[in-house]
Amino acid sequence: MQYYQCEKYPIEFVLSENIDKHFTSHNHVRHYVISMVMQGAVTVYLENREMVCHRGDVFIIPPYTVHSVRQTKDTKLLSMCIGTTFIEEANLETVEVIVQDLLRDAVERGIFGNEQSGKLLDSLRTVYLLRDKDRKEMDADIKTLTDKITSHPERDMSIETLATDIYVSKYYLIRKFKNCIGMTPHQFCIQNRIRKSQGLLDAERTVGEISAEMGFYDQSHFDKAFRKIVGISPSEYICSKNIMQQIT
Repeated sequence: MQYYQCEKYPIEFVLSENIDKHFTSHNHVRHYVISMVMQGAVTVYLENREMVCHRGDVFIIPPYTVHSVRQTKDTKLLSMCIGTTFIEEANLETVEVIVQDLLRDAVERGIFGNEQSGKLLDSLRTVYLLRDKDRKEMDADIKTLTDKITSHPERDMSIETLATDIYVSKYYLIRKFKNCIGMTPHQFCIQNRIRKSQGLLDAERTVGEISAEMGFYDQSHFDKAFRKIVGISPSEYICSKNIMQQIT
């Protein structure tokens, strides 16, 4: 897997290939994800629907949408991840200019070709239609908890503490949270610890330091959780990161 991150804006390209992996049910809280199959086929489970996507097919994952993805070693999958807040605050015309610039750079560097560039740009307009059409009002109590977890996932937040915050029993909270978010509070917390750790991992700090900072028992526990969610180890992730210079 290779990650190409924009230095200036919350935009990232992920090229996933030579990996036999089933990414189990999860969601992306802080990103819209546009994925395109470049080779082979990918099976996507999206809100209780199964789709088999082949070469040239595109699928879009809005924030908080529970999904899973299965790909094999003969699959090549390209994803463009764009920050949720960025999409909410910037208009389509502004983001199009920025993305076009990044796509041009990616094509020139041989990361992908003009076909993929054109489809990703077209799909960006669909993201804005989804933003304006399918806004989901989350239960106020659950939103309070998800905001708390995503802001500080490294903190030790027991189910008892979270339940007390919204004045319900822990059993009721687990059922309600899973119904709204698609996973338990513990699963959601681990997912967000890993997402936050991705932004902290670099060559300047050790994996052990990040593991401790993110609240994991030890590095082995961190490595296992990271590989399950990201698909590669923390060390492999550090080596896979590339920075894209933004001209615009």
